[in-house]
Amino acid sequence: MRFKNHLSVLLPGLLLLLSVSGCRGPREVVPEVRPLTTADIALMELHNNQADFDWLSTRFSGSVEWEERTHSIAGSMRIHKDSAIFISLAPILGIEVARALITPDSVKLVNRLESTYYMGDLKILNSMFNVDVDFYQLQALLTGNDFPHFRTDQFILDEDPQWLRLYADSRSRKSGKGKSIQQVITLDPETMLIRTNIMEDAQTGQALRADYKRYETVGGKALPVELQLLFADQSNRSNLEMIFNRTTIDEPQNMQFSVPSRYTPIRLTD
Repeated sequence: MRFKNHLSVLLPGLLLLLSVSGCRGPREVVPEVRPLTTADIALMELHNNQADFDWLSTRFSGSVEWEERTHSIAGSMRIHKDSAIFISLAPILGIEVARALITPDSVKLVNRLESTYYMGDLKILNSMFNVDVDFYQLQALLTGNDFPHFRTDQFILDEDPQWLRLYADSRSRKSGKGKSIQQVITLDPETMLIRTNIMEDAQTGQALRADYKRYETVGGKALPVELQLLFADQSNRSNLEMIFNRTTIDEPQNMQFSVPSRYTPIRLTD
């Protein structure tokens, strides 16, 4: 992933300058001038337009490509902002086959097909998809938002004829903890919503790309309808595609989670 090192002018603007040569002379039209903006302004507009909610509930369908095999998926997802993400997979006649509850510091996972469970940290997700993400990044990726706990002063801004792009060679968390990432966010200049969000670990080569193909307005908030997540490193590649429907916001949801006593724990190996 390469990042450009210059700042361009961008965002739509209209300034028509007219001058008159003499009282009877012809009017000369000066070409349109686009006002200078900055990465800070672009990020401010993104943050003003992205979805804010306390609760989110949606159903999804799609597919996952993992270990060179493609599987159809369907289920439901519930998010309690900054607290928990609940996912239920139920692709076979609506019968649940797996359930996960993810919080900022833990993951609970039940695999009903294999009668196994996991209780631990996010290492299991990083192991499955071979990418290092935390709860807040995952929450943002699923809802089309920027990472709220990362610094916003490390971007430069560039543009092409269609999109606005924010580049960061090394974007870090506000807390100063954890790894920095290389990141490219592509914005739709009309809506100032994210179209692609690419992050990469320069040391390991692990990368994640989120593509937001379509948004819809729910309760006055713009939320993704079609999402594709691509996970890759130097030797592996996984792909997740999701279509969301029946989405609601700000209606409290049940996130009940229990593990049958006969289930066997999943042990991760380093």
